[in-house]
Order: sequence, then C-alpha cells, then structure tokens
Amino acid sequence: MAGRENPFLALKARQVVVMFFMISAGLALVFSTLGTLELLPLQGDDPILAPILYSLIFVGLCGAILLTSRRSPLRLAALLGPIPRHLAWMQLLWLVLGLFLFSLGAFQVSYLGLSVVAPGLVEATLRQSLLLSVDQATAPGLYNGLMLFSVLVVAPITEEFIFRGVLLHRWGLKWGVRPAILLTSILFGVLHSNLIGLFVFGVVMSLLYLSTRSLLVPMVAHALNNAIASGVEFLATQPSANAIDTLAEFRAGWWLGVVCLLVSAPWVLRYVVYHWPDRQALMPYFANQGISQGIEPDGRP
Repeated sequence: MAGRENPFLALKARQVVVMFFMISAGLALVFSTLGTLELLPLQGDDPILAPILYSLIFVGLCGAILLTSRRSPLRLAALLGPIPRHLAWMQLLWLVLGLFLFSLGAFQVSYLGLSVVAPGLVEATLRQSLLLSVDQATAPGLYNGLMLFSVLVVAPITEEFIFRGVLLHRWGLKWGVRPAILLTSILFGVLHSNLIGLFVFGVVMSLLYLSTRSLLVPMVAHALNNAIASGVEFLATQPSANAIDTLAEFRAGWWLGVVCLLVSAPWVLRYVVYHWPDRQALMPYFANQGISQGIEPDGRP
C-alpha cells in the first residue's frame, strides 16, 4: 500500500498528543477570557464546565485528526467498519458486565494499597461524584444531563475513535498489533486513574474491534459499561444508600474488591486468551478495504 494512501503513516501519535494540549489550552484561554469580560454566565469553578469542556476537547480532537489526515484521507467507512448483523449482543452485555466488575474490583484493591501511601488522594477520589445534587450545583438537572451525555455518548464515540481507531492502527503499523494493544490500553488506563481495571478494559475493546472489524462494537460496549457505572452511581447517591464517604469505610470494604476480581477475572481472561490476535493479524481499517497493510511492523513499507 503506497504511503500516500495510508493515513496512519503520516499521522503520528505525538501529533495527537500535541493537538490535545493545544485544544485544551485554547479552550481554557477562551473560557477564561469570556469570564474576565463577564460574557460567560458561569463562574470559573462551576461544575457544569467539566462536561462541557470534556466534550469540546474530545470532539475537537477528533475533528483535528480528520483535518490533519486530509493529505492521506482517513476513510471513516473503513475505520468504523460494517454494522455487525450476527453479533451475539447478549454475550456482549455479559462481557461488559464482567469488565465492569473487574474494573470495580481492581479499583478497590489498587486504591486500598494507595490509601496507605497517599490517603489524601484516595479520600479526594471518594468524594468525587459523577452526578450532583441540589446542594452541590446551581443547576443539578442541567449538569447531570450534560454529564450523562458526555459519559454515555461523547466518551464512547470519541475515545474509541482515538484509542482503538487511530492509535491502535498507528502503533500497530509501527510495532505490530500485539504491542499496539498493550500500549494503547496502558495509556487508556493511566488517563482514567484506574490503571489495572481500565488497562484490561482497553485490551478487551481492542480485541472486540479486531475480531468484529467494526469500531461500532467497542463504542456500544463502552457506552454500556458507562451506563452500568452511571446506574450504580445513581443508586449510591440515593438517601437510603449506605455511601462510602470515609477512608475507614473504604478500607473496611476490601473484601468487595476481592470478590469482584475472583468472579470476573476468569471470565474476562478467557475472552482475552481466546481472541488474542496473531502477530501478523490484519488491522481492521485495511481488512475492511480488502487490501494489504503494505508495511512491516517496524514501520518500513
């Protein structure tokens, strides 16, 4: 495949990182300027800015990636792949449930250890909430609506496009599909503050994409995972719920994380082992076009 026809030869991972920081800094400058001029009907520390900025940054980053690849056009149809017609959706739901339990258990166990060396960080994390009540936000209905939209729609689409769509292909061409799965999943875990749980989540999302050749499948799975997490968060914030507010309560619930890991780890591991790709596996973008990648894993055409 000629270099000019392969968008992942010209598009570098460092470009994506630079664009991310440029968009973030640009939006911060715009919002701070509007606030200084009193043209922004929000205070700088208003929680509602969080889902707004998140959506603008990640949607903007996806747009910037597409604009950057104009010289070697990135074909969205090939990247997204076909709509799966014979996918076992119920099995996918069970897989997502297993992933959620694994992530929950990994968070509980890893943060239990972290609470020994950084208790303040763990306490601050426990105080964070996806959904806010009347005493936590000036417009909780609007905030919660925007947050759910960003979590259930924006995050699954943009993050899968960036991590599994773009970075997986870029690093897959450079180092091979297996290292690409590991590298993109590590980065995904680090950025989500749950390295082990979200690393495994990233691996499974990559394998879903590789096995179905449809980016829509990990997007849907990602949305289902976030929906389950949002539902659990909603139940936990109800007045009748016994929310974990203190470090002592969190430490006392160590057994919950262990149970979640014991139940879900064999389940998730079986899927990973069964779907782990061959070294020479064709990346979905090229498989969907019926062409060869035309490049060795070390980056040489």
